[in-house]
Amino acid sequence: MPTAHHPDVPQIRLPGQAAAVPGPLDMTNMYLAHFGFRRDLGRLLTAVCQVRLDDRRRIRALAEHLAWVLLVLHHHHTAEDKTVWPRLRERAPEAIETIDALEAEHQEADRWIRESESAFAAFDRAPTEEGRTRLATALRSLADTLGAHLAHEETEGIPLMMAHITPEEDAQGHKDIQKEYGLTGMIKLVAWITFDLPPEVEEHLRRSAPKELALLGKLVKGRYRRRMAYLWG
Repeated sequence: MPTAHHPDVPQIRLPGQAAAVPGPLDMTNMYLAHFGFRRDLGRLLTAVCQVRLDDRRRIRALAEHLAWVLLVLHHHHTAEDKTVWPRLRERAPEAIETIDALEAEHQEADRWIRESESAFAAFDRAPTEEGRTRLATALRSLADTLGAHLAHEETEGIPLMMAHITPEEDAQGHKDIQKEYGLTGMIKLVAWITFDLPPEVEEHLRRSAPKELALLGKLVKGRYRRRMAYLWG
């Protein structure tokens, strides 16, 4: 189902992003999520390597933040697995090898997600240098594996989405994901995806985001920034 009759939508560009492919779908939410994964996995790795073993409160806070990042990643990947890849398989059979690879990368990321969760649970229960090393290795492997997947998705996956998924289908997908979070989750998600953005992206969001979301972002920004200042140390 091609979408060539729709006009191209302006796309944002964020640090670490591999590409900003032109097309009819507004990929803002996807690029913001990708930026959040890259940003927070890197900062979690740094914080884990530096946190004092006797600072149990901060270790617990870092573990809780990883759980949040992985929840967002779960919703992000589940939506792709349930709707995006099946549609592309049906509509772009010539790209089946790329689609297979993107799906396989989800499975490889799952391996390091499980190890990161297990290693953080052990480190939270009994912080030791040995546990820190195991956790840092898991987080580094997850960041590397997921980072490679995100770049692949940005350079090869998103062009397929632009060509074969309609704006209406894409918009419905965003609505379906929002239902998974509920009101409290959406408030936290808005704070997370709008944290520490480049000024030009913040300006783009001020111009283009729905007024309700823009207002919500302003309300939660200060509190979330203070929480992150404590978390990252």
